[in-house]
Amino acid sequence: MPTALDFGLALLIVLGLPLRALLTKRSLERLPEHEHAARRPAVWQRAMLSQWLLVAAVAALWWQGRRTPEGLGLVAHPTAGLMGVLAGVAVITALLHRQRPLVGEDPEVRRRVRQRLAGAWPILPQARREFAGFVPLAITAGVCEEVLFRGFLVWLLSAFVPWWVAGLVQAVCFGLGHAYQGPRGVVLTGIVGLFLMAVVWLTGSLWAAIVIHALMDLHAGDMAWRVSEGERAAREA
Repeated sequence: MPTALDFGLALLIVLGLPLRALLTKRSLERLPEHEHAARRPAVWQRAMLSQWLLVAAVAALWWQGRRTPEGLGLVAHPTAGLMGVLAGVAVITALLHRQRPLVGEDPEVRRRVRQRLAGAWPILPQARREFAGFVPLAITAGVCEEVLFRGFLVWLLSAFVPWWVAGLVQAVCFGLGHAYQGPRGVVLTGIVGLFLMAVVWLTGSLWAAIVIHALMDLHAGDMAWRVSEGERAAREA
């Protein structure tokens, strides 16, 4: 059963992560835009540190309570659901990879991508050289946010409510955790939280959801720098 320390950690996840992200974004937005590139690496490093510290706290509670990895969804099961999800991910990744050049060539595509990413735009890479520094952040989000939301929070809530209710609640918390992206971002990330919960249910573990989450964030970062460099090239033409 969950302990008081588990509830305290849940509060840190549900309240601390969104507050840190919101304050970070606002501090970045107060700076002139030409200073953003110099500050983004520090923003990414702090975000990674905060998430890994929370995961370390989860690991400490698991060790202290002699809990099993299955409780967090960290044991993979080679099911038909897992194979199907991974096959779908491979197909979608290949299609998106083929469409990437359109971002540099088509101003309408750039406009739509920028609009879709508007809530997170200041913290996304704006040049190819920045993308390498963004990759560890995308992987961190994939691992840590799945462990914290689809793993720990669902485990905690499932002690009191049915599993599907826990899945809905974590999706709401996940959406609110992205409040820095504005109301539209909260709704969209909440939907993503539901989708990733469905992936966990289909596959029986967090691993496919971790891969999908990381790939989604990598795709967003990749699109962001392509849009920015395409816009610069269009202005200079």
